[in-house]
Amino acid sequence: MAPLSRREFGRVVLAGVPLAAAGWPARAGAFSPLVFGVTTSSFRDFPRVTGRDNVDDVIRALTAIGATPIDLALSNVEPAPPNTAPFLGGSAAYPQRIVLTPEQIAATDASARSALRKWRLETPAGAFDAVRGKFAAAGISVHACTLAYDASFTDAEIDATFRQAKAIGADAIGSTMTMATAARLAPFAERHRVTIAIHNQPDGNAGRLIATPDLKPALALSSSFKLKLDVGNLTASNCDAVAELRAHRARVSHVLLRDRLRNGGASQPFGEGDTPLAGVLDVLRADPPIPAFVEYDYLGLRSSIEEVKTAVAYLKRTAG
Repeated sequence: MAPLSRREFGRVVLAGVPLAAAGWPARAGAFSPLVFGVTTSSFRDFPRVTGRDNVDDVIRALTAIGATPIDLALSNVEPAPPNTAPFLGGSAAYPQRIVLTPEQIAATDASARSALRKWRLETPAGAFDAVRGKFAAAGISVHACTLAYDASFTDAEIDATFRQAKAIGADAIGSTMTMATAARLAPFAERHRVTIAIHNQPDGNAGRLIATPDLKPALALSSSFKLKLDVGNLTASNCDAVAELRAHRARVSHVLLRDRLRNGGASQPFGEGDTPLAGVLDVLRADPPIPAFVEYDYLGLRSSIEEVKTAVAYLKRTAG
């Protein structure tokens, strides 16, 4: 269905007709009071073929959900690494469960990391233009890309990821990081004019990744830094997610919606955790609205597509 014009949209709203009833999905858009999207990392259960992306599978899932825009995990665009999980080997007559040793897993992971760096450095820009075209053809916009920057990245590799995110059409790159990595990324973000959206982690995490106490110092490193504010991680850290969102509103690129338990608890189905989602949604709806993205990362009983649909439905009911 063709998009509604501004005038048509106004008539629908003034008439009190829900957008979905007018043939317009209740989804993110310039005129929506709340902007809901989906993180493609929600589809971790999708089978992967070593050495290949799974963009087409992700697009089919997003189309089934009716979700746009997205926070795109670059792992969906990059070639999948080898699977190091136990597998069934041997022969038909004598099947055997094969379990790799820790040394074999470490060697496989190191080889895959080297291959990924090579792929990032050598893959032409046209490949990412093609990915952007696929999403656009499906009516899906990429608000942000996500990956995890760490000390293993070379300068050339960091530079390549910025070019790739721009080619895909993302306005921001979301990542977990340490303060040292943030300081290293600042000049790249400023040179490429791409926002780095710092993904806050639970307080006191073992990797010393940026968490609640580090947010202000991290944002002070560069005007190109914003936040991918994870309200689930704030809740698990026993922080007031609504207060933190209000405090940092001007520097929030987008919000990651998860429902976690307090005291370091795990993610739960939406509505069963301690995250004050109703209060978060109230802040999100204020002008200008902040994009928010659903992430499915708890242990669900159904497919990731069905779990994401349920989560979005819950948020729409909660938003009223």
